[in-house]
Amino acid sequence: MNSSLKNSPRSSSRRPIPTTAATYAKRYKSLRTSEIRMLPPQRRRSRSVGRCLGAAGGLAISLTFVSWAATRTATRLASSPGGVATRTNAPVQMARANVATRAGIRGSSLGKARAGVAAVGASSRGVTGSTAMAAPHQAYDVVKIDDVSEYGAKATLFKHKKTGAEVLSVEKDDDNKVFGIVFRTPPTDSTGIPHILEHSVLCGSRKYTVKEPFTELMKASLNTFLNAFTYPDRTCYPVASQNLKDFYNLVNVYLDAVFHPRAIKDPQVLAQEGWHFELDKKDDPLTRKGVVLNEMKGVYSQPDNIMGKVEMESLFPDITYGVDSGGDPKVIPSLTFQQFKNFHAEKYHPSNARVYFYGDDPVDERLALLDEYLSEFDKKDVSTEVQWQPLMSEPRTIKSKFPASSEEGKYMTSVNWVVHDKPLDSCEKLAISVLSHLLMGNSAAVMRKTLTDSGIGEQVLGGAFDDTLQQMVFSVGLKGLKSDSDSEKVEKLVMDTLTKLSAEGFPESAVASSMNTIEFRLREFNTGGYPKGLMFMLGALDGWIYGGDPVEGLRFEEDLAKLKAKLAAKEPVFENIIKKMLIQNSHRVTVSMAPDATLEKKELEVETKELQTIKSKLSDKDISRIVDETAALKAAQAAEDPPEAMATMPKLGLEDLEKKQKSIPIEIESVAEGTKLITHPMSTSRIMYMDLALNLKALPASDMPLLPLFERMLTEAGTASKDAVELSEYIGTHTGGLGVQHLLSQKVDGANVADPNAVVGYLTLRAKCVPEKVSIMLDTAKEVLTSAKLDNQQRAIEILKETKAGMEAAIVGSGHRYAAGKLSAKFTVAEALGESMGGIGYLETVKGLLKQAQEDWPALQAQLERMRSALLTTKGEDMMIINLTGDEGLLKEKRPEIDGFISQMHSNTVGGSGQAELHDWAKETKMAARGSEGFPVPTQVNYVGFGGPLYKPGDAVKGSGQVISKFLSTGFLWDQVRVIGGAYGGFCGFDPVSGVFRYLSYRDPNLAGTIQNYKNCADYLAKIDLTQEELEKAIIGTIGDVDSPQSPDQKGFTSLSRWLVGRSDDDLQRRRDEILATSVEDFREFGKRLQKLNSEADAVVVGSAAAFDAASKEGEEKYELVEVL
Repeated sequence: MNSSLKNSPRSSSRRPIPTTAATYAKRYKSLRTSEIRMLPPQRRRSRSVGRCLGAAGGLAISLTFVSWAATRTATRLASSPGGVATRTNAPVQMARANVATRAGIRGSSLGKARAGVAAVGASSRGVTGSTAMAAPHQAYDVVKIDDVSEYGAKATLFKHKKTGAEVLSVEKDDDNKVFGIVFRTPPTDSTGIPHILEHSVLCGSRKYTVKEPFTELMKASLNTFLNAFTYPDRTCYPVASQNLKDFYNLVNVYLDAVFHPRAIKDPQVLAQEGWHFELDKKDDPLTRKGVVLNEMKGVYSQPDNIMGKVEMESLFPDITYGVDSGGDPKVIPSLTFQQFKNFHAEKYHPSNARVYFYGDDPVDERLALLDEYLSEFDKKDVSTEVQWQPLMSEPRTIKSKFPASSEEGKYMTSVNWVVHDKPLDSCEKLAISVLSHLLMGNSAAVMRKTLTDSGIGEQVLGGAFDDTLQQMVFSVGLKGLKSDSDSEKVEKLVMDTLTKLSAEGFPESAVASSMNTIEFRLREFNTGGYPKGLMFMLGALDGWIYGGDPVEGLRFEEDLAKLKAKLAAKEPVFENIIKKMLIQNSHRVTVSMAPDATLEKKELEVETKELQTIKSKLSDKDISRIVDETAALKAAQAAEDPPEAMATMPKLGLEDLEKKQKSIPIEIESVAEGTKLITHPMSTSRIMYMDLALNLKALPASDMPLLPLFERMLTEAGTASKDAVELSEYIGTHTGGLGVQHLLSQKVDGANVADPNAVVGYLTLRAKCVPEKVSIMLDTAKEVLTSAKLDNQQRAIEILKETKAGMEAAIVGSGHRYAAGKLSAKFTVAEALGESMGGIGYLETVKGLLKQAQEDWPALQAQLERMRSALLTTKGEDMMIINLTGDEGLLKEKRPEIDGFISQMHSNTVGGSGQAELHDWAKETKMAARGSEGFPVPTQVNYVGFGGPLYKPGDAVKGSGQVISKFLSTGFLWDQVRVIGGAYGGFCGFDPVSGVFRYLSYRDPNLAGTIQNYKNCADYLAKIDLTQEELEKAIIGTIGDVDSPQSPDQKGFTSLSRWLVGRSDDDLQRRRDEILATSVEDFREFGKRLQKLNSEADAVVVGSAAAFDAASKEGEEKYELVEVL
């Protein structure tokens, strides 16, 4: 989403979300880290805030909550270019999908699920009053029926007669069915009621009486999406599944949860999810704990999020957007149980609900199921309308501070507007989305490039226009300023650039490029691994939540035609928007943030003193009550659900599972000079997807830390015939995107733990286009690879500055990823190389490269040139691979052009004429040293990693390890680390390829206690006695992870990666069979291995200095502390 995430929902999905180069955190459903390592961590633009869980082998953030400030970081880095994204953070990416322009439909950087380029052209304003539904359910009135021809869907808007609830029913030939219920929930303060309630309603209900139905669904559902997220003005509860029985199970649980939650009767739920005083003994220091409280402490440990909070408070001083729906850690403890109950009673009523169904299930069944819940209520007047912020008459400047480890060169400034105070029509919104791309859509976009080229700061902030909320916001700025005085320079530069653009406009080439980019996204509708219906829902909510037509947010044909006509008539569309919404708009706030190296310590001291004061004023009776309440809460959290409660949960059986693993079509052909041509014939709506892979073993291991810079230089530095701007515009005009990344993974050894020295690595250029542009796409790929301007010193310096600033923010906000990477780098060459290209130690490498680029550029340029020459020595077995995904007819039709391209690549004059020397990375790579390490950073929470080899190379491993890891993550670790410990997430993952097992926690108030909880897993498993029902639930949930749907381009790339690492369809089927055959004895044997690991494992922790001080006194682990920031 190339627009601000600060408005995005705090996706509070507790669902594990994996990690990709573009999404390393939504249940690793396509590529697991054991299968392939994609982009380095600093390029994985994931900044989600929500319940964290974790997928096997992956880092996951779940139950995300989307508030302006909390998701601000994602926004700020989201529009950074650098390659074709491949899934990186689920909640956040999900949230971002709704932000980029027209919620999830217009221009989202997520891509969108494929709805077909073929179905373009017909006008699509819909047919109101169509008789397509002859006999609607008697409990509903039909408001209107629309055919959304762009996506081949029929949308019927119903109104429930008894309650007034609005229901959008979308009929589509798609078995990935989606349901969502959404309430308008604008808060009046920053106690975090909407966010805490969103967590709490899923903690048991009238019909489903277990403590946490959500976790039971995670354990034993085939869902393809299970989540919840809180925006600044609404709360969403979506689910999805391809299995009809499972889908209706999910819908029932969610409906009962939102309307009849245990939370409004049991104060312990608020205590657990929100906040509570904690005292184990009378003489102990008084503390506060709570899942959301700790989550938000983590959120506001990140400078970008602190800045986002200041921006929102300043932009919206008079309305709900000026407070934090996620909760301010300083304000959350003022929330009372009565306020909590009242908020639910007022907001969670059918009269305040928007309900959504999508897919191929029968409409009558949808409506009947829903009516069972709605019919219990009567219509009620609910006042939840979001007010409009009046525009200010004068600009303002706000200064604030954020905690930092040092105060050198870390100032930040942003310039922000609220751009309108009355509704915009759909054509205006589309034009604004194109303008947003023109200004900030990639590294060559004029505003981004101007800010970058200025040299004032290190990294661009903001994503131009953000249309998630009722009033759109525009935000840009810079971080990494040298002093506060640079703030005025940033503001002046932004204003001067906008003024110039309003007078001179944009080059036609730039407009054509942005128009094509947005149009391609709309037509491709590629949602990656997310359900299409989910993006439909987010798109519909764009206007629907504010009383508008839900279908308006799903259409684009008519508006696109209007915009094209205006541009053809030379109307100054974009210039007028800039003048009206920005230049002539005084509702502008410039926010300047200064680092304060003492702030974290001061805030901790203030909190400690406050708690001491509170305790000093408590009577002995009050203290005893808190001790008793602490004990009672922990006892309730630790208690098992009784059988009668478990019996209330809907269930699937093993008979509901597919026994055969789905395969991806693949055809492999050896062509000229040892090159492999791999094709995946499947329906892609006649879009061609290409992956060109070059063998990275042509490079020595010592070159690998330069690879991230090299990749970005290929597409961002310009070529021999085009400067950087011209290249970007050309790619945008003629393709659907072209980017470079890398693939790095340990080789697979069938059912055995693989050789830790066996590694495969490829540089991959990924591109897509429509059929008539295939030749241009191929020519552009060749041009980028062979003639990129690797002598562009300025761009190299800019990229390194951006990388440095991005990593400094990411280490504080996503420390679990860095802990995991450092931990794994101790055991395999692939992970050690990955660590050298993006791990926590890579920050020092980047600083060194930046210094070299500034002081000894010829040497650095020469190394980049040598890398290109080696990689473009393409002759030899598997030195170059072409991977194509497309319609079967399209693949045949374009084969001559592909053959010609392969021939041209082999005859390029940049690479050598012979065959490249392949390097032995195992001999050239030094793995990270064993031992426990700590990385102190300015934060109020910790990210605790712990693990090591569970099996040695050559040992046979079974698919049951995946079942057991999920079982621990959704059970023991969820309870001990999250529920009782108060962390935002605790999870584990087992990689059967390396044999390595890892525990991780996310936004964790504890350190030594969490390590002990990890160790306790071993005894728990070794002595476990599961019932057959519990075992089957674990198996079902694991199969749900394995069977997650993918878009065609994902399938093609997944198949390529599997082939490269040596994973066959037989391997996948064997894994499935072993998962299905998992036994209780497998759990116990796994537990015995974990018992042995307890004494041999290493810990890697990113956390606060105070936590390491405390841990040295409490725990047995001795940490070698490494200063990183």
